[in-house]
Amino acid sequence: MIIPVLEQLENREQWMAFCRRELPYCFVESPECLIDFQSTFLKITLLPKNTLVHDAVKYSLGSRTSMEPVWRLIKGCNWDLHAMIRGLQEMDFGSNVRDNSLLKAHTELSARKYFTRERCIVAPTSIGLLEPLMAMPDIWDAATITRLISNQQFEQLRNEQKALPGGKVFGGIDAPGLNEIRMILLDPVEQCIGKMHQGRLHVFRGKQPFISLKPLLHWPKPRLKQPSADKKPQ
Repeated sequence: MIIPVLEQLENREQWMAFCRRELPYCFVESPECLIDFQSTFLKITLLPKNTLVHDAVKYSLGSRTSMEPVWRLIKGCNWDLHAMIRGLQEMDFGSNVRDNSLLKAHTELSARKYFTRERCIVAPTSIGLLEPLMAMPDIWDAATITRLISNQQFEQLRNEQKALPGGKVFGGIDAPGLNEIRMILLDPVEQCIGKMHQGRLHVFRGKQPFISLKPLLHWPKPRLKQPSADKKPQ
């Protein structure tokens, strides 16, 4: 599953555009979190930077009967996700959360804080900050392959999928884009693993071939800034 990324949720227009999506489920860059608003509950998962997160903090806010209590809370925070998260972080969930000023005006709203452990969640900004590989690993697990892909330490990327659903043969179709590959690798449901064979790394999704490539363990070159739009190359 490819999760869209929004820059921010800081005003009414941005919230309305988010909720008009076919699937209101996305990463937000600032503050860095995962937002899920598909029912009468708003779920916010905070994502620490530069780590593969197994115990990210999650808040669940809502009512069993209506979306209105959540909307009142969003409006009460002036449509600012930053303000909402600050208020949640200041709450004492060990006591009666309804005594907190953030929720006093929203009597039908329930609030929970817990840790998500059901899957590995990776913040979008962490993907490009993974350390390059400096030696061939003994085991090519998903995290190791992601480091290789993120730092573009490879060549000759090839699609190894044999067939599409319904039995249609692939036949020379290009490999998926790097962002799609990384999201697949980082989803534990996919159970990705790699095996070396004759100098090529073959990556499998479960037991099915996915992609193959030739690892090149050089230190990545610095990324150069793009020229400004109003400046033409000499």
